[in-house]
Amino acid sequence: MNEEKVVDCLVIGAGPAGSVTAREVAKGGWSVLMVEKRPEIGVPVRCGEGISKQLLDMIGLEKDPSFISAEMDGAKIISPGGHVLTLGPEIAGPEVGFIIEREVFDQRLAKMAARAGAEIWVRAEAVSYEDAGDGVVVGIKLISGAISVKARVVVAADGFESLIARWAGIETKLDIKDIDTCLQYEMVGIETDDRYTEFFVGRRYVPGGYVWCFPKEHGIANVGLGVNGLFVNEAGDTKRYLDDFIASNPRFSKGKITEINGGGVSVSLPLEETVADHLVIVGDAARMIDPLTGGGVYNACYAALQAGKTICEALEKNDTSKAALEPYERRWRDGLEMEMARNYIAKEKLLEVSDETLDKVISAISGYDMKDITTEEILRAVGSRYPEVLKVLGGLM
Repeated sequence: MNEEKVVDCLVIGAGPAGSVTAREVAKGGWSVLMVEKRPEIGVPVRCGEGISKQLLDMIGLEKDPSFISAEMDGAKIISPGGHVLTLGPEIAGPEVGFIIEREVFDQRLAKMAARAGAEIWVRAEAVSYEDAGDGVVVGIKLISGAISVKARVVVAADGFESLIARWAGIETKLDIKDIDTCLQYEMVGIETDDRYTEFFVGRRYVPGGYVWCFPKEHGIANVGLGVNGLFVNEAGDTKRYLDDFIASNPRFSKGKITEINGGGVSVSLPLEETVADHLVIVGDAARMIDPLTGGGVYNACYAALQAGKTICEALEKNDTSKAALEPYERRWRDGLEMEMARNYIAKEKLLEVSDETLDKVISAISGYDMKDITTEEILRAVGSRYPEVLKVLGGLM
């Protein structure tokens, strides 16, 4: 590689984690290059496209119909026996609030980074990684050839299949039970509940996961599922589970598929280390996806804000060693790690829960006002009707 480019910060991956980090560092006045291996940012879509309303305020993005398809009043959880638990948006989780056009959303975040001063290259794939002592040298493959980029700090925002973290010597392996295989159809001509996202839980629908329906407009929705790796034995299992669900449900069986998206997501605990000398790992690359829901946009953006702040401080001190970047570890973990750990335990327990138990739990609490309900109230409600279920709930709560 004859040509070399030198920047303060190189961000690899232009998803939400990468773009928000790039924007924050560029706002600090530092030179930033963000590279994306795909020809178009945000494409293909690998997401249910649900986000919380709080997310937009957190990252300073105006609500805009160009990327918001629908606004939700909450979520409904449907048990194997058809019992429905309705949740208000306050407690429905970070995937409930708006249904978005993810490619437009991602592109908007990238433009915000560019406006802040970040340079962006697409069709630019990282192919090598070398610690140069005072920074990192990354080989970037372009259509026109190759270039060597030297950066004082590198941000690994290269998603679930992250290579950068692995090249830097960080352990990223996952057990099969910590991976979900996901498949989603955008469907037209189906019966939608236009104000609520829906989650169908239990082995009746899909083992080791759930089916979702995220309405984008009347009669149009993302219908998909995630299957835990323990229950995927053959290549076509995930598609078979989704096709069987659609065929058996009259609300969806006559619909037409207009788009297909799929991929793997981690449902694990986060990486034990998310910093190294001259390196910060954010978002899906750091295993920050919620282990229970499989959602990752909120966590990615939250961590990116902490990453941007920490990188600016390190650059100001002219020290991008692991020790100088350690505040990022503390900051993002303070905000996310406890809930992720709790949801990981719940995910593990739910792999063992029977459909009968799920029916009893959801039927027992479906009459409560879920805006104010507490764990103690859930246990009391279930215990009064199904005391034998309390042992199971004890592990979940």
